[in-house]
Amino acid sequence: MATELKAEKIAREPVLLTNVQDSNLVLFDTLHHKGHQVDDTCCQTSLCQGSIMQPKAMIRPQPGISVNMEEVEDFYKQYFTAKNVNEEDQAKRIAEVEASIKSSNKYDMTADELEFGSRTAWRNAPRCIGRIQWSKLKFFDGRDVKSTKDMFDKICEQIEYGTNNGNIRSAIVVFPSRQSGVECRIWNGEYISYAGFEVSPGVVVGDPNHVEFTKICIRLGWNPPVSRFQVLPLVLQYGDNNPDLYEIPESLVLEVQISHSKYPKFDQLGLKWFAVPAVCNMSLDCGGQIYPATGFNGWYMSTEIVRDFCDPARYDLLKKIATSMDMDTTKPAIFWKEFAATELNVAVVTSFQKSNVTITDHHTASETFMHHIENEQMLRGGCPADWVWVVPPLSGSLLPVFHQEMLNYKLKPSYEYQTKAWVRFMWKGSVQGKARPKMLSFRSINRAMMLCGGIMKAALSKRRYCTILYATETGISEGYANKLQRIFGQAFHVEVLSMDMYDVSRLGGEELLFIVTSTFGNGEAPENGKSFEKNLIKFVEKITSGSKDSNETENGPLFSVFGLGSSAYPNFCAFAKRVDDLLKKLGMERLSDIQTADEKKNQDLAFREWSTKVYTKACSSFGMQAKSAANGASVQDFKVSSATESVSVIKGLQHIHKKLISTCEVLSVESLVSADANCSTVLVKFQHDQLLYSPGDHLAIFPTNSKDKVEKLCQSCIFEDEMNMDTPVSLIDAPENEGVMSRIPPATMFTALTNYLDIECTPRQCDLEALLPVCKCDEDQRQKLTQLSTDSNAYNAWAELKPSWVDFVTEFSSVRIPAGFYLTELPVLQPRYYSISNSPSMYPDQVHLTVGVLEYQVKSENGERQKFGLCSKLLETIVPGTKIYAFVRRFPDFQLPSAIKSDIIMVGAGSGLAPFRSFWQERTKLASESGAGELHLFQGCRTKSSLLHAEEINGAVNSKVITSSVTAFSREKDMPKAYVQDRLLECRELIEELLLRKKAHFYVCGDIKMAIGVSKAVSSILAGSTRNGDMTASDGELDYVEIMKQEGRYHEDIFAVLV
Repeated sequence: MATELKAEKIAREPVLLTNVQDSNLVLFDTLHHKGHQVDDTCCQTSLCQGSIMQPKAMIRPQPGISVNMEEVEDFYKQYFTAKNVNEEDQAKRIAEVEASIKSSNKYDMTADELEFGSRTAWRNAPRCIGRIQWSKLKFFDGRDVKSTKDMFDKICEQIEYGTNNGNIRSAIVVFPSRQSGVECRIWNGEYISYAGFEVSPGVVVGDPNHVEFTKICIRLGWNPPVSRFQVLPLVLQYGDNNPDLYEIPESLVLEVQISHSKYPKFDQLGLKWFAVPAVCNMSLDCGGQIYPATGFNGWYMSTEIVRDFCDPARYDLLKKIATSMDMDTTKPAIFWKEFAATELNVAVVTSFQKSNVTITDHHTASETFMHHIENEQMLRGGCPADWVWVVPPLSGSLLPVFHQEMLNYKLKPSYEYQTKAWVRFMWKGSVQGKARPKMLSFRSINRAMMLCGGIMKAALSKRRYCTILYATETGISEGYANKLQRIFGQAFHVEVLSMDMYDVSRLGGEELLFIVTSTFGNGEAPENGKSFEKNLIKFVEKITSGSKDSNETENGPLFSVFGLGSSAYPNFCAFAKRVDDLLKKLGMERLSDIQTADEKKNQDLAFREWSTKVYTKACSSFGMQAKSAANGASVQDFKVSSATESVSVIKGLQHIHKKLISTCEVLSVESLVSADANCSTVLVKFQHDQLLYSPGDHLAIFPTNSKDKVEKLCQSCIFEDEMNMDTPVSLIDAPENEGVMSRIPPATMFTALTNYLDIECTPRQCDLEALLPVCKCDEDQRQKLTQLSTDSNAYNAWAELKPSWVDFVTEFSSVRIPAGFYLTELPVLQPRYYSISNSPSMYPDQVHLTVGVLEYQVKSENGERQKFGLCSKLLETIVPGTKIYAFVRRFPDFQLPSAIKSDIIMVGAGSGLAPFRSFWQERTKLASESGAGELHLFQGCRTKSSLLHAEEINGAVNSKVITSSVTAFSREKDMPKAYVQDRLLECRELIEELLLRKKAHFYVCGDIKMAIGVSKAVSSILAGSTRNGDMTASDGELDYVEIMKQEGRYHEDIFAVLV
């Protein structure tokens, strides 16, 4: 007995996990206490099978159909805790489950329960390095299928969602449990994979890993051409019937051609690979039941594809790849294998990126897994991990995961290996016959998605869900979306999503939808709204193509749109208006007309009025009692607690912005204008070692707030207990997504206000209202603060002076604000985007920016005061050697033509010249190639003293890289005012010749006003031409520009001012 107690005590002690590389990273795993004791572990004292893909010990024998009650109780304990279910509802649900098991030896999980189980199983998977995305897994419920055809349709729906035109999203479909009495299986190892044809003994064309399964497909009647990359069909089983074979439509299979820019012979190998990895031969063990047919997709880590090509048991191409790189493969000591594998890895990553297909490299995956394991330590007390599998096959000790001790144990829910479906299957009759025809049809999916009134009434009677979608460039729309969540969270189950994380096929099942979005540039969608608009247009076309009039649909889902913008732009709130129109065309019903909010007026007041109205209407529509629609946050929202330690700044930024962020070191800062110029523009050069970009892409820079201003705000903070601005803190009861860190990760207040939060923005009226009950201040200042928070006229007059938060605490000097208020209410400090101003071919280890320093005047009580752009001023004054955080934003619509012979017209004003410097540098590197196209530059600036890159342009003109260069001066003394559009009109014949006869590409970079002027000038030139060719216009001049846009020859990079 004493021995047993001692063993139990040892088992329940925390396990210390050290990191050899980082002595400061020490983890204590306590989560393993909750692990299941299993006797079938593949590692024993005398034998380890941890490196085997599917050791027999890990393949679950097919169990009986009885439900494991112990696991039922364990699952619901996890579920109730995560979802904060009250005790009454817990008891009710447990009683329902027990009654069902007692009467039928099974029970049906709700969709929410199974979704939670699917996500948690991924979270618990010890062999997976990419689990940091577990909470974002999209769940497809396939338990209601009645045939293999239904299974196939559901799988196709998942593939389409997951592929997402290359912007891959994680998803899973789960088919009926074994306890349901119907045995469903997906016989493939992956949805998409390549066949292996054994053309003679020992000789395989294609993937040798799939020879056995390929033979089964042929036995079922598949008769494809023999090739190296022949996509296998899906083989699906429903019940005891023989499996059915379905060929996946080509339109759903996204493939990437693998090429290498340095080795032309490599491209001759003709390699390609499919974009979406989707494992479908594992079972889901969840809540005491087994789901043997599941399909899970994520995105690739590049080394997985490298192994597929190089492993001897797979394509075994390593030697051929090395030969294509002219390497001597006879001498192992020259490390040709390592070199070839590394270069292949580079080729895979760059090929996927050029095709705009999501992929991660092993270094990034390792960094994110370390971030994940640290998160799990904070949230759950540990993270099961199989070191043998987590450490990628390339780079070894160069990766941080290599040096991290890990603990491998089993948690449930889980994904389990299972015996191949055909091993024990009892075939019925003869199965060989004619090849089955392609059976894909989306008609059933379309019918299910049609927004008919009867279906919606049935859905609305069951539950009341509200979805809020936002798109933003500055973070303001996201802030309003979160405020709307607080309001509707009083009566609805609310989900807030960025538009790029939303699947438009869900629209038919929504009950209540709100859109909160800004408009960017010339009426365009913000970056995270572009894919949503594109997919929404396609979805509307698909749905309405089979309907005479979608507007006749009754009782469609309710929606309302809140658009933010500036009336200073001609296309005010254009994106919000387009979304509103598309949703109406889809058959959805407006809960309230679109509300637009002008930043030149009181946007916060507009939001208050709109949110109050739609909340009241929504509650009324669903027969609910509307509670007080309080816009402000409560005192509880602002509480902070001491954190054990801060997250590093780069990890914090990655958590907040969900981007892979790199460190760049400043090499030099050079002024590009004369001393007497009335503006400042600088060329900033950075050193980097991991950025991948092309001419035309953007570099996102994360600015920092000044030390003096941050300290000023910290002095205004109310800290709890013994905390101060250097104490790591985190929010208490912060809104969380099933255990993920809150909006701002643990950090000192100084770090948070320096790196994470926007302190230069003007306090909103709702912020001032929220401050009143929680701040401390003198009575006279409290009266003024009360007036500003309640009187819109007083607030508008005050906000017109553009006071920042620092100005606020200076004016209200007695105000003391809870530290948590800043962490909760201040907008996130957004990155600033700059066009990259150099060619990576000419400067492979550098990135250059041409930055116009923003300087502007704002009203003050004493007249006007000068203000500067936060990031541009920082870059102007930054010291060489300083390190900044940045990432590359791809801009595929503003790339050089793929054909080097294409002629180019480049039009830029001011710092809008930036991307064109990268263009002429790229063409300079290619100048040795015969037949390079012409470059024509039109540059606009104020005066000769502010002319940018003049010497470099002259050199490019002299070397014939730039064919012609024309400059327009708008403020030069003794010269008539001229803009670039004026110069275009003066060169009418040249523009006609280039655009109409030579089919040149036209590029514009600058602000919205300039871009509109250029567009009108081009339209005027083409409209007046007598040689329009096949370009015809019927509805006005701008049609010519639209035609060029449709042809992919008119490119715009329009920037907005972000201070």
